[in-house]
Amino acid sequence: MPSLGRRRIGLVIGQLSFGGAESQLYELAKNLRKTDDVVVYCLSDRVEPYGDRLAAAGVPVRSIPSRGSFDFSRARRLAAMLRTDRIEIVHAFLFIASAYAYLATRGATGCALVTSARNCKAEANPLKRTLMRRAFRASHAVICNSRVMRDYAVSHYHAPAARSHVVYNGVDSERFAAACTDGRIVDRAGVVGNAERQAELPFTAGTVGRIEAQKNLSMFIEVAIKVCAVRPQSRFAVVGEGSLRSEMENRAQAAGVGEAIEFRGVTADMPGFLAGLRQFWLTSDWEGTPNVVLEAMAAGVPVIATDAGATAELVKDGETGFVVACGDARVFAERSLRLLNDPDLATRMAVAAAQCVRRDFSIARMVEATRHVYALALEFSGCE
Repeated sequence: MPSLGRRRIGLVIGQLSFGGAESQLYELAKNLRKTDDVVVYCLSDRVEPYGDRLAAAGVPVRSIPSRGSFDFSRARRLAAMLRTDRIEIVHAFLFIASAYAYLATRGATGCALVTSARNCKAEANPLKRTLMRRAFRASHAVICNSRVMRDYAVSHYHAPAARSHVVYNGVDSERFAAACTDGRIVDRAGVVGNAERQAELPFTAGTVGRIEAQKNLSMFIEVAIKVCAVRPQSRFAVVGEGSLRSEMENRAQAAGVGEAIEFRGVTADMPGFLAGLRQFWLTSDWEGTPNVVLEAMAAGVPVIATDAGATAELVKDGETGFVVACGDARVFAERSLRLLNDPDLATRMAVAAAQCVRRDFSIARMVEATRHVYALALEFSGCE
């Protein structure tokens, strides 16, 4: 196994606002500081909230705002910064950042390029799609956050299969304050809940994500209607913002569940939000590897999710949650009501899910696996 040693690493991303990739970059950068010198390059001026958090952790952030829809000057500015900072390994997050990192490192010597595949969204723009394919083919290594994403990157963007490596997302289980012992769940407020206590509590299901077509909030509303038909006092919460928020609020009102579904906007307190849920729902039509599913599992919240992206790699159907076919609101509601009617099953799933995250999806494991890929990239590039 190749060794890495202390290296100068540049992490490139499109923005540092709320998002799964952004949170993963933050955790990676914060932890890499123990072993490496790290700089983050943000390809926009959208640097909150993670820009301040990175700075507080001692990680420099360089902002490279766009001057157009696809600004080639950003690649030149990024290249200049990489040279000034003497970066040895460039690790790009998400497809568009991978394209810019490829352009910035073309012809560079002494620098290994690591690109990323983190979602299953096809790029419609032919120029961007071509650049992404070139970026993956030129990469010394490609990091994919699931097996599904690895297959997608190889088939859609011609990523080199031999140099494409699966590194799952990592979650700080302690941050979500869920400790599972003897079949009991202790939430962040220190309240101990067993199966009988869960049965007494009001039912609240929630979801987190950008309110866009991808997340299929129409299905979330449809499932809520079906659950309310059986449990009229049920309540639901949506965390996130997006272009479809007003439309979804109006749809919920028109369907008669407007008072039951609360649209809360964004939150900085994800553990607090999850601690108030009895179930976490993900109704997406497509995904990459949804970090929020792992966070809900870490918080000891039973998960019901559509089989989008790598969800089935995170949730073991029937053991750590339920996985439902995309768009199937009827079965989704049935699974929700099954958990409501069987609190012992809900507790067993919650405990198993939290244990799974601590064992298989820790931040330490993610960081170690990422550094191993960096070492492979350096070896392949000849820049050891």
